[in-house]
Amino acid sequence: KSALHLSAFLNSENIFCEYTVTSWEDCRNLFKVIEDWVFRGQSNSDWSLQTTLERGASINSSNIRDIPKIEKKILDKFQRRAFHYLERPPEKENILEWLSLIQHYGGPTRLLDFSYSYYVSLFFSIDQALQESAVYCLNKDFIYKKGLETEKNRSLDNDVIFGSREYCNNALKEQTLSPLVMLVEPFHIHERLSKQQGLFAIPFEGQQSFEYNLSLTINSYQKALPKSKKIKNYNEMAEMLKDECALLKVKIPKEFHNEIRKDLKLMNITNETLFPGIDGFSKSLFGEFDLKNSSNIV
Repeated sequence: KSALHLSAFLNSENIFCEYTVTSWEDCRNLFKVIEDWVFRGQSNSDWSLQTTLERGASINSSNIRDIPKIEKKILDKFQRRAFHYLERPPEKENILEWLSLIQHYGGPTRLLDFSYSYYVSLFFSIDQALQESAVYCLNKDFIYKKGLETEKNRSLDNDVIFGSREYCNNALKEQTLSPLVMLVEPFHIHERLSKQQGLFAIPFEGQQSFEYNLSLTINSYQKALPKSKKIKNYNEMAEMLKDECALLKVKIPKEFHNEIRKDLKLMNITNETLFPGIDGFSKSLFGEFDLKNSSNIV
């Protein structure tokens, strides 16, 4: 056990990493190196990874230890009133599907949106950004592998169900299991989630932050959040990223946003394609500020 402890301690410095791109080409090349990861765009690089439940607790000065009680209250209220709005609500015990619906309609949940597409996430990163933005990248295969090891050490006896919606649902019902992050898709994929190639990252310990859950998924011995390791050359560290890094924060300086935005539009990655309906079309009108590349056809 001491050898395991030492190994975990030595590798802990590489759990969280960060890199600042030097050009749009550099950005594309980096994403090719980690193309089998999953991604989340955020319009401010100073923001950490937080669920809407975490943010809601901060906004309302609530104790993070009370989040499970708040979550239960939110879920109960939504389930009791959803029949007013939904023709086919999920079964009451299918917590993942209920939380997916709350997330879809803008309510607070412990689900954190990610995408299989780094281009989609890059769009969300720069779309409304006023400063340097970021794309958070999760090493999904590594997180699954280390999560399974962690759960086995915690007495998991059937590793076949690990990573399944059933396994996730059991954790969501319990609310405060040991810290872990699992990546999962709900059974019902609504149109927006489909177009955005989305899935959820879900923390199991509801009384702790998402990043704390993620850190302990990889290294259950480290109780403090690891410092983020700054990377200068990702090509030289590709193996380290694959084998040791769970979270890579890619910073996108503001000076590259317009160039990226123009190319994403040519790829047909816009608000209009990512958000079905008139709300997405209306959001896409922010693109009309680019007079040089706008069409004269109305």
